[in-house]
Amino acid sequence: MSGEKSKGNGLKIMIIVMVAIIVALVVIIAKISTDKPSDPGKVVINTSGADGTPGVMTALPHGGDTTVEPYDPSKTDSPEGPTGAPATGAVVTPIPTATSVPTPTKKPSGDLPLVDYSGIVEHVFTHSLVAFPELGYPKDISDVDKVMNTYFIDCITVPEFKAILQALYDDGYMLVNINYVYEKDSNGIPRLKKSFKFPEGKKPLVFSFDDTCYYSEKMGRGMIDKLIIIDGKIGTYTKHKDGTVVQGFDEEHIPILDRFVEEHPDFSFNGAKGMLCLTGYDGILGYRTQRVSDGDGRTEADRQREIEAVKPVIQLLKDTGWYFASHSYKHGVMERYSTESMEDCAYKFQKEVIPLIGETKIYVYPYGSWKRSSDGKTCPGPQRVLNDLGFEYFCSVGANWYANTRADLGNVILQDRANIDGTAFVWFQDIFTTHEETGKPRFPSINFREIYDDARNISYDDAVAAYKKWKGIE
Repeated sequence: MSGEKSKGNGLKIMIIVMVAIIVALVVIIAKISTDKPSDPGKVVINTSGADGTPGVMTALPHGGDTTVEPYDPSKTDSPEGPTGAPATGAVVTPIPTATSVPTPTKKPSGDLPLVDYSGIVEHVFTHSLVAFPELGYPKDISDVDKVMNTYFIDCITVPEFKAILQALYDDGYMLVNINYVYEKDSNGIPRLKKSFKFPEGKKPLVFSFDDTCYYSEKMGRGMIDKLIIIDGKIGTYTKHKDGTVVQGFDEEHIPILDRFVEEHPDFSFNGAKGMLCLTGYDGILGYRTQRVSDGDGRTEADRQREIEAVKPVIQLLKDTGWYFASHSYKHGVMERYSTESMEDCAYKFQKEVIPLIGETKIYVYPYGSWKRSSDGKTCPGPQRVLNDLGFEYFCSVGANWYANTRADLGNVILQDRANIDGTAFVWFQDIFTTHEETGKPRFPSINFREIYDDARNISYDDAVAAYKKWKGIE
C-alpha cells in the first residue's frame, strides 16, 4: 500500500516539473520576441481618431514596400510628355485593406428655415496640405528660395487650414455643391441661378481642392501618400523614408473637413463637402491608376489592383458629400494647347478617370489658364473639345470674385476661384477682406498674419519681403 502511495507521489512530482519546464520555455520565447529589433516598415502611428481624439495603433495596410527614391527632377517625366508617366523610380503604392463602408447618416444643416438667396456664391480653393512641414519647408536656403521654390506659394499647413475653416464658419458661410447653384435656360445654355433656396442667414460657399492625386514625384516631400479607409471613414496613409508609417485623420483637408462638419453641421448644406479636382497622368487619390507606360516599372496587373483598391475610397467620398471635377489629364498650360493636344488630354481623362469617378460637368483649368477667343466672339478649338464632351461650368483662378456665362467660350459658365495659399497670405489680404466692387465685407475673419504658421520656416514679415523681392515690387 505504501509502495503504491510512493509511486503516486512520484508521478505528481514529475507532472509539476514538466509544467514548470513548459512555463519557463514560454517565458523565454516571449522574452526573445520582445528583445527582437522591430521592423521599421511596420511602425504605425495613428495621429488622431476621426473624432479628433488621440489615436491608437492600427494595423499596417496590406501591401509591399512603398519606399521611393529621393526626389530628383532630372528623373521626372514631364506631365506634358506623350505618356504622362510618373517619376522614374516610383514604386507602386500598397493596397490598403478597406474596411466596410457604412451608409453615412447626414446631419441636418441646423434648424434654419430656407429662404430665397440671390447674392453671389463665393468659390475658394487650395491644394493638398503640407502635413509634414519639416519636409516641405527646408531651412538651409535663401528667403526668396523659401518663397519661390517650395510649397510656400501653392499650399498651406494643417493649422492654417483649420483656422481658415473656423474663419469661414464665423463669417456665416455654408458649403454648397457647385452643381446646385447653376441651371440651364430654355435654350440649354448654362447660367448661374438668379436665386435658390438656402438657409436663412447663411452665405453659400464652394470649396475646391486641386491636385488631389498625391503624385509619386512628391512622395517624401511633406504631403500624404494616399487616402485610405480607416474604421469606415476617409483617412490618410504616409510612409516616410525611415520606414515609419503614419495613418490618421489629421494630415489632409478631407478628414479634417469631415470632422469639422460633424462638429458644425450648419457648415454644410444638404451634406455638401468639397470639390476634388483631379488630373490623371499619375493616377488619382494616391493610387497609380494611369495607363502603363514603358519604363514606369508597373504591369497591367499592378494597375488593375490599384484601380480596385481606389474604388471603395471614391464611393465613400461620394457617400459623404464630396464630388469631383476634371483638372485635365496632364495638368498643362491650356492657353498653349492646340485642338489636337486638347483632344489627346481630354480623351485620356475620359478613358482613365471618368470610369472611376463618374460623370462631371465641371472643368477646372490648370494654373487658371485657358484659351482666349481670337476675335472675342468665336469659341477656340481647344475649348470646343471640352464643351463637346459635356463640360458646362469652368473654373479659373482669380482672387476677386467673378462668374458669368461666356459666349466667347461657347456659352458656358466661367468662374474665378480665390486662391487660399502662400500668395494670398503675403499679398491678398485686402482682397479677401472686402469685395472690390461692392465694398462689402467678404471674409473679415480671415486674417492671414494671425493664421500664418511659423512651421513654414520663415517669418511672416520676412516672407512678405521675399515675395516683393521675387516679384520686383517696391
